[in-house]
Amino acid sequence: MLRFRKAGKDLSFRLGFVLLIKGMKKIICAAVSLIGIFQAQSTLVYVGTGADGIYTLELNEKTGALSNRQHVVKGEGMGFQELNKKGSIIFSTYRKAGKGAVAAYSLEGGEFTEVSSQIYDGRGLCHVSIDANEKVLFGADYGGGKVVSFPIAGGRIGVVASLMQHKGSSVNKKRQEGPHAHSIYAGPDNKFAYAPDLGIDQVKFYAFDAKGKLTDKGGFKSIPGSGPRHMKFGKDGSHAYVLNELTLTVTGFSRDRKSGVLTMKNTVSVFPSGAETEKISCSEIRVSQDGKFIYTANRDLTEEGRDSLTVLSVAQDGSLKHLETTPAAVWIPRNINLSPSGDWLLVAGQKSNEVTSHRIDKKTGKISFSGKSAEVPKAMCINFAR
Repeated sequence: MLRFRKAGKDLSFRLGFVLLIKGMKKIICAAVSLIGIFQAQSTLVYVGTGADGIYTLELNEKTGALSNRQHVVKGEGMGFQELNKKGSIIFSTYRKAGKGAVAAYSLEGGEFTEVSSQIYDGRGLCHVSIDANEKVLFGADYGGGKVVSFPIAGGRIGVVASLMQHKGSSVNKKRQEGPHAHSIYAGPDNKFAYAPDLGIDQVKFYAFDAKGKLTDKGGFKSIPGSGPRHMKFGKDGSHAYVLNELTLTVTGFSRDRKSGVLTMKNTVSVFPSGAETEKISCSEIRVSQDGKFIYTANRDLTEEGRDSLTVLSVAQDGSLKHLETTPAAVWIPRNINLSPSGDWLLVAGQKSNEVTSHRIDKKTGKISFSGKSAEVPKAMCINFAR
């Protein structure tokens, strides 16, 4: 009898212990699940500035709230950045010893560690990008009217491979008295690079190799006085879209995949007919992940609060149509970007010193201001962790 009772007690203890362990596992699983949900709702945002370096924010994917601002890199001339595919390295415009330069930072372990930097012979870069194979870093020098390329290996930036001086002018004597290279991008096939130049109304065209050497192949003319600034490619690479800063338009081009040649298709205003557009200019262009919509940022050069965002629809043949223009909720939207989820468009307000979030309706492409913002001094460029 005593043995039975002891065995019963042992059995009860064992059963109780098993139930306790199972209960603890459920609690741990629930906690892990909650952590996963929290992480899924939060996306890290990198903000380049015209003030004092690079900042990070956290975007709440559910509400659009922007929080936890951190000043992660201190430096000059860090108004534009590009990340590699893994999101482990960020390349940035930079000024070193008072000269134009580029810099690379490792993001491993959540820390920003400078890996390398390189000076070039120019006034300073307004735009950087990397090719698909991550072998070449490109830069555009607006003030000097030139583009530059560097070989890269991981985060190591080599000495200048090519420095290409643009030449010419166009019809707007105030803004187009000479070349003003505004951006440069590797094409979808990773054989050619395209460089919109506001000053000469052209998209300059280059071949490039794995060492970063550029070969001038001419260029593609824009409408006189349009001032091409930035561009993006369509989902399948057969179309390109150029944002024209001076005429407040987007020009769609068909693109030959073999030769890389661009052929102009149609040009659409980023504003509805009859809108007041005096002293307004365009700054940035983005294409939705499905390729169906284009977003632009439009800057009010006065203090009248007309800064805005525009949505264009893209037809199957690549032609464009204006859908809506809505307030940007910032002063001077220098840059915009779409979150990896595609649910949010973030806007960098250069003169209002803030970043705002706008919800995207993926079916219609239209956007609505979330009412959320975060203070960032002279916010100029937005990227997302990958």
